[in-house]
Amino acid sequence: MAESKNVSTQGGGNGYEMKIGVGTIAMLLSATGMGLVPLFSRWATRNDMFDASQGLAGSDSIGALMACGRMAMGVLFFVILLFATHKVGAFKNLKLSPAIALGGLMIGMSLACYVTATLMTTVANSVLFIYTGPVICILLARIFRKEPISGLQWVCLLAVFVGMLFGNNIMGFGENGFFVDFNLEMSTEEFPMKGVGDAFGLLSGVFYGASMFFNGYRKDADTTARGVWNFIFATLGAVVVVLLMNAYGAAAGAENWITSVEFSTSNWIGAVLFWIICGPIALGLLLVAGRNLPAADYGTIAYWEVPVAIFIGLFVFGEALTINTIIGAILIVGGGAVPSIKGMIASKKQKKEEAVRENLSAHLDEEAAKEGLK
Repeated sequence: MAESKNVSTQGGGNGYEMKIGVGTIAMLLSATGMGLVPLFSRWATRNDMFDASQGLAGSDSIGALMACGRMAMGVLFFVILLFATHKVGAFKNLKLSPAIALGGLMIGMSLACYVTATLMTTVANSVLFIYTGPVICILLARIFRKEPISGLQWVCLLAVFVGMLFGNNIMGFGENGFFVDFNLEMSTEEFPMKGVGDAFGLLSGVFYGASMFFNGYRKDADTTARGVWNFIFATLGAVVVVLLMNAYGAAAGAENWITSVEFSTSNWIGAVLFWIICGPIALGLLLVAGRNLPAADYGTIAYWEVPVAIFIGLFVFGEALTINTIIGAILIVGGGAVPSIKGMIASKKQKKEEAVRENLSAHLDEEAAKEGLK
């Protein structure tokens, strides 16, 4: 049964009692905000957000540049929050550790790759590829922190992983029946750089999993103070991706990789919404979830982003769903939903048990006081 518990030193904590209910709600809200990334990234960067054939309002590295703005906005937001909540002292007293720095750096690199992927491949592919991340996180936590994984959680993780394979047409059902095919389609009429986009999607998953793993350490750190450091290093991580893309463009003579921006008013509106909603709000809640959930619950609940993003791809951008994508989404949502529902039920049950114990203790104290008067 999932319940609030003291974090061991293996998890990087120092007696902090995780609040499962708070963590679950924060993770669901964060995943919803993350699921809106394809909507705002395409709004901000396309000449026509609904028509990929009209090209981007800049270079192919503009997606990574958008991630830099998203992370920088997070720094600003958390600095303001730091002063508003009188946590400046907590920030000064917080010792910057490699885990905090690497958690921020990895999420910045992950989201720079992810935003780039949403511009080069389908929404379904980009979001399903990034969600190799939680599987990587849980395995890292199992190997290095010895965090237990229940049988149900293993089944859910397997369902999610198989769902990812279905969603990306690596396995599924075709005209000749069931197939397994690792030869991904590299180019389509709508997405001529689809193969590159898929590669960025996979990279975003690797970096995302590493970030989630590092965020599992230092649970004793104040969320607001840690958020400032996380976003500072996340901004640096996104900048690293931009610099690498530009360096490749310069070395290979590929001018389309060298950053340029040609935004219209509509693009700027989309960019600002992207930076705020998908930046400090979604990622700030991610930090709260990371502090209050074990890696297994944290990783599986995060899959709620998948149906949100697929909904955007289907109803906003008209990206048709295949039977394999539908099966994949069902497996991913099912695998992610079971632990989250279980966690919320356990949290409510725990609160009721605590209330009963408190009432019983108060009643016993009252009876003892009456006996003393006699």
